[in-house]
Amino acid sequence: MKFIYFTDIHLCEGFDSDKGFERCLDSMLAHDPALLVNGGDLGVTPEAVSLYREMTKGLGLPLLHSNGNHEMCSGCLPRDLAGTASSSTDVDGVHFVILDVVRYFEPTEAHPANWHVLADESMLAWLEEDLSGLDRDTPLFVASHVPLSTTFPFRHGQRPGMDFPTNEVVNAHRILALLEPFANVATLHGHDHENCRHFVGDIEVMTTAAVAGNWWRNGLDSRTAGGREPQGYRLVNVDDNGAITSQYIPYSSDPESTAAYERRLESGRRFINVFDASPRTTVEVEGTPMNAIDPLAESSIHLSTHLYELPADFSSNQISARVIFEDGRVHDLDQTCEEVG
Repeated sequence: MKFIYFTDIHLCEGFDSDKGFERCLDSMLAHDPALLVNGGDLGVTPEAVSLYREMTKGLGLPLLHSNGNHEMCSGCLPRDLAGTASSSTDVDGVHFVILDVVRYFEPTEAHPANWHVLADESMLAWLEEDLSGLDRDTPLFVASHVPLSTTFPFRHGQRPGMDFPTNEVVNAHRILALLEPFANVATLHGHDHENCRHFVGDIEVMTTAAVAGNWWRNGLDSRTAGGREPQGYRLVNVDDNGAITSQYIPYSSDPESTAAYERRLESGRRFINVFDASPRTTVEVEGTPMNAIDPLAESSIHLSTHLYELPADFSSNQISARVIFEDGRVHDLDQTCEEVG
């Protein structure tokens, strides 16, 4: 079976968000998925929520939703009900869990946001009970708006492990421990507006870039600000043996927009940017394997995890590279260097 995960729409923000989401819906439905899973952040106003409901009415297939922080801002998620909307369902032999991790926070000078992210004891007990009778070979997906494993706080100048965090889930390690026994399991996330796929043991953590891209500044056909991913969504496939693979699908730009050769203007550093790479992706330049950046290195601050750095003495403005994804897809890159601010 196949399904689609999409996230961070941000309707009624920026320019032509309704046109962009309509284009995204058309692209997603063309894959004939068994269901859609929305990762949250419909928009910051009640009008955005109403527009989303109108645009997704009558799709004719299941549509799951995990609350984002903007559901708190828009009033779609009443503060007294935050944390109570976790649920699970089975579709075509696959088990889906939606975790409601966003909680209300009375803003202070030190914490001006009206939300934080938490998996409390009641949620953990509910999840343990939900999974207790599930066959360990059943394909399993767990979705939460904020990732259950992430280096984003470190890479963006925050202190990991802070009180009342907004970019990591308190007790996430306990959720991941409950998922460890399953043979085919992945988690689905948004929030960070970037693609970041990695593994915790055999659990694949799939953080997916925003449907919105950067349209509150640039409108349609705008890439995300940090990792420069084109606007898109994730197509996930579960084969007959339960094995999970996925592919990030751009809906606005060239569907073959898989990677780019970039030079960062401020630092002069050169990278192969593979927009949906994971640690199991292979990148070769003239037959030589390249290493992705270390997401916990000081030199990776403000960078995305899917960058493969070229040697400091590499100065050619033209490059030939090969990208081999873990599912066997191969992309050949022959490109002139792009200057990126």
